[in-house]
Amino acid sequence: MSGTTDFVGVRRFSNLRSTVAKIDTRNGTVVGMAAPAPLADNAKFPINEPVRLSLDDTTQFTALGAGQVQDTVSQMLSEGIVTDIAFVRTQHSTLTDAQAKLEAEINSIVGSAGAKTGMYALLGAKSQLGLEPGGIISPGYMSQRIGNAANAVVTAARTVADRIIDCVVIADTPAGISSAQAWAADFATALNVIGIYPAGMVNLGSGNVVRPLSPHVAAAMIRRDKEVGNPYKAFWNRPLQGVLAPSVPVGYIDGDISSEANQLAQAGVGTIIEGNLLWAPFTTATDPTVKSWRSIKKIRTRLAVEKAMLRPMRQYLSEDIEGHTVSLIYRAADQFLGDLKTLKAIVDYELIWSKSLNSAGILEAGALRAKMRWAETPDLVDLQLYDEPMPEAFDVLQTAIAQALAQIGSSNIRITA
Repeated sequence: MSGTTDFVGVRRFSNLRSTVAKIDTRNGTVVGMAAPAPLADNAKFPINEPVRLSLDDTTQFTALGAGQVQDTVSQMLSEGIVTDIAFVRTQHSTLTDAQAKLEAEINSIVGSAGAKTGMYALLGAKSQLGLEPGGIISPGYMSQRIGNAANAVVTAARTVADRIIDCVVIADTPAGISSAQAWAADFATALNVIGIYPAGMVNLGSGNVVRPLSPHVAAAMIRRDKEVGNPYKAFWNRPLQGVLAPSVPVGYIDGDISSEANQLAQAGVGTIIEGNLLWAPFTTATDPTVKSWRSIKKIRTRLAVEKAMLRPMRQYLSEDIEGHTVSLIYRAADQFLGDLKTLKAIVDYELIWSKSLNSAGILEAGALRAKMRWAETPDLVDLQLYDEPMPEAFDVLQTAIAQALAQIGSSNIRITA
C-alpha cells in the first residue's frame, strides 16, 4: 500500500475469498454420446451441436425418432438412473450399400477436430451445456475394425477423453471372442478405453431384442457413482438391471483361469456372466508400459484426482510467490488428499517441497512446482484361497474325546495313552 494517502479516517478493503482452495471431484458423472439419429427433429437436435438430452423427458425422447439413439435412452433408463447426457447428433447416410453407409456414418461421428464436429463437438459440451462427459459412448459404431484397423470412432473418443482428463470411453467389441481380443489389442496402450463383449438381450417394450451393452455399462457406472457420491469405487461385479442375458453365452467357472470370461478380462475386455453380472475390472491397457494402470477403479481415481485440482488451484495464480502462498497451496492439497484417504480412495499420500525442482531460475520466471505422491486403493480382483490337510487336528479331537469320557465320572471307563 502506498505510504501517501488522500483520505483522513478509516477505510475498509474487504476480501471474502477463501484463502485455502476447496478441491473436490465432480459431483456426478455425465455420459457423452455422438451418433446419427436419422428420424430426429432437426430443430431440437441440429447436426454437430451438443444438446442436453434429459433421459426422463418424453418430449425429447419422441423427438429423437425411432432408432439406435432412442433405444440407448431406453436402455440407460432400464438401469434405474435418471440423468442428462451430452448428445451430439451426427449426419446419417442415405447410401443403400450397408458397408458404405456404415463407413460414411463412422466418418461423420469421428468428425473434425479443427471444426469441432462429430465426436470433437463433445469438447464444447461444458461451455455450451454445463455438462462435461465422464464417459463416452457411440453404440453401434465402436465395434468395427474396418480394413483390419483400429476403430476410428473409439480412436477419436479416446482423444476427446484424454483432453477432458477424467473421462473414459465405453465401447462395444466385435462378435466372437477372438475378434474382441483383436479389437482390444488395438488399444493396448490406452488407459481410458473399456471394451465390452458381447451384446445383450434386452426388452424395450416390443419383445426381446439384441442391443449393444455399452449404454448399460455407462449407466451402471453412473449408478455406482451416485450410490457412493464419488467416482472412486469399482462398479463391476454387480448385475446390469436392464439386461436379460448376453447375446451369446460367456463361459465362467469359479477358480478356472481358462474360462472365457477370464481370458477376456486378461485381454482387456469386459463381459457379463451368469445372465447379467457385469464382469469388467480392467481397461484395454495390456501393454507392459501401462498394464499397472489397467484397473478401471484405479485409473478413474487417478484421473479424477488429477482433474479435480486444476480449476480450484487457479485461484493462486497472480498471487506473490512467497512462503504464505506456497503454504496455502500445500494446505489445500493436504486437505483434499486427506479426505481421499478418509474415503479409502487412496491408501496414503505425501506432499514434497523440492528445492531442486524449484531453482532460483524457475522461481524467478514465475513458476512453482509442487510434487505430490499417492497410491490408489486397489479393488480386489484375485482372491486366492489356499487349503491343505491338518492332521494335527486329530490330536485335538483325541483330547476332546478323552475329556468328554472323563466327565462321565464312571470308574469303569479308563482312558489310556
